[in-house]
Amino acid sequence: MVIIFHLTITNNILKINIFLLFYDKFILYNRIYKDLDEVEKLNFKVLFKVASIICLIGFYLFIPITIFVIAYHIGYIWFPETSFTKSFGIYEPMVSYLTITFTEQPELIMEENYQILSFFSSITLFLTGLILFWVLYKLFQNIHKESLFVDKNVILFYWLGWTMLILGTISFYLDGLLFDKTLAMLEIENATVSFSNIDYIESIFSGITCLLIGAALKTAVKAIEENKYTI
Repeated sequence: MVIIFHLTITNNILKINIFLLFYDKFILYNRIYKDLDEVEKLNFKVLFKVASIICLIGFYLFIPITIFVIAYHIGYIWFPETSFTKSFGIYEPMVSYLTITFTEQPELIMEENYQILSFFSSITLFLTGLILFWVLYKLFQNIHKESLFVDKNVILFYWLGWTMLILGTISFYLDGLLFDKTLAMLEIENATVSFSNIDYIESIFSGITCLLIGAALKTAVKAIEENKYTI
């Protein structure tokens, strides 16, 4: 009877020691996991900080370029004889991110309608870029300082969506028209070149996607707020 009692006590002590051993391991692994989680969060914070700085630099770089593009087109459209406009040299529009240099400048390029189309195409493009850089800067900054799930980010996603849906679509569509007109001026031998002006569809899809993300984020933010009040 004494032996059985002794064995029972020994067995229980062994179980307690095993439990304490596993409990210590669990605490240790939990601390390591938390430390790794904190390191991962810190790495992501640094990443979002860098992304926000890059977007801010892009925004400030776009400002002088946008001003130059506006002055460039205004000069050629309304003040072609001024020394300011002549300092730019021959008018060379930027079409679909390509610079086309003609050996002999076609008459169509010097027409006011063509230049106005180029003007609005460029303006909508650079305005879209300015807004996107600024909105992305604010978005990454909010994620770095607070979280993704805040009301401010919902508004920013709506800004991204409507900017792409309106300005982006107009910019791509006008650029397509400009490219089509420019393509007609090229003399290409032994080939037929056709162009379909449907690039703006990408901008429409991008805008709708950002609006849907904004709507989903709004629902998530509302659920998180309600959960806080419930707790």
